[in-house]
Amino acid sequence: MRFHTPHPHTPAAFERSHIRGRVRPYITQAALASLALLAILLIEQGVTDGIIVVTIAASTATVFVVPHSIASSPKRVIGGHLGGVLVGLALWAGLHFVTGGNASTASNLQIDIFGAAAVGLSVLVMATTNTEHPPAAGTAFGIIVVGLSFTFIAFILSAAVILSIVRYLLRNRLQNLL
Repeated sequence: MRFHTPHPHTPAAFERSHIRGRVRPYITQAALASLALLAILLIEQGVTDGIIVVTIAASTATVFVVPHSIASSPKRVIGGHLGGVLVGLALWAGLHFVTGGNASTASNLQIDIFGAAAVGLSVLVMATTNTEHPPAAGTAFGIIVVGLSFTFIAFILSAAVILSIVRYLLRNRLQNLL
């Protein structure tokens, strides 16, 4: 006897999904996430480097999909990105040293090695300081790829603060979507 498993995108699958009866919060929080990121991008005019924006976009998704999880707490959002900045700066200085004082001449292999090390070290720093926020590992990687940029650092840290403030203000209206 064969059982038919419906495709996950069929209406029957929708009926069994965790979204059933809760469509409104999903749409509302997705719209709020878009508006929060748009506000951050408008406030931080001139930041257009994709790797920089992706780091905060991932944090925005975390804050609005699971606002009551530990990873969305201000301590972890701000602390994780701060740890990522510090690790990124330390390893960027190492890359700067290895390349003879000019990190912009680093080879792709050097950037790959230092970028991977930045992610690993930022994970270690976040885990040991109890500031785990997975998107923040991208902050350390971004500093290696983009280079030393105070605009990048200011954008990341101010965006983390803005996201934490928005989460705090909306904390009673947001719900975990997972």
